[in-house]
Amino acid sequence: QPAADAAHPVDYLVMEYLEGQSLADRLRKGALPRQQALAVATDIADALTAAHRQGVIHRDLKPGNVMLTKAGAKLLDFGLAKLKAPMAMSGALSSLATRESSITADGTLVGTLAYMAPEQLEGREADARSDLFSFGAVLYEMLSGKRAFEGETPASVIAAILEHEPAPLSTLQPLTPPALDHVVRRCLAKDPDNRWQ
Repeated sequence: QPAADAAHPVDYLVMEYLEGQSLADRLRKGALPRQQALAVATDIADALTAAHRQGVIHRDLKPGNVMLTKAGAKLLDFGLAKLKAPMAMSGALSSLATRESSITADGTLVGTLAYMAPEQLEGREADARSDLFSFGAVLYEMLSGKRAFEGETPASVIAAILEHEPAPLSTLQPLTPPALDHVVRRCLAKDPDNRWQ
């Protein structure tokens, strides 16, 4: 093919190739061993920390968006992410960071129900603490092999998230240390102010 020139630029997308399996696929076999779950959780937390420091809220953290590779876990799919603060950028991306409009309207539910924070379900704005709720739901599932919030219908899943607490991890995995159960419960606090800050 002829090379691109200034009059006929070629747009393309480059993505990292990852070998491995999604966390969702791995969880179909059941809970992860505790040490593996903690290693994956550490990688996810590191990725969220890096994103949050740049003002990016993921808004769709779930097992299907985590890839397990030989090098560790990778957080994927920032397609629903929201930029919270303008960042210093150059070139074409700078206009995206400062744009006032957004693709989704206020009050629109974006994400995957079973992992959404209560404030997202209520149509309030998501922030880093919303990602921590989702992180807690993913960690709960990695450790227990069960979703933190389940239901037969979308409405019953929403009700579970808004009104119920998941079973303590120690009832599903008796050897779970109380401190680990405390970390997960704090991530899953209904009120964002009661989550880790």
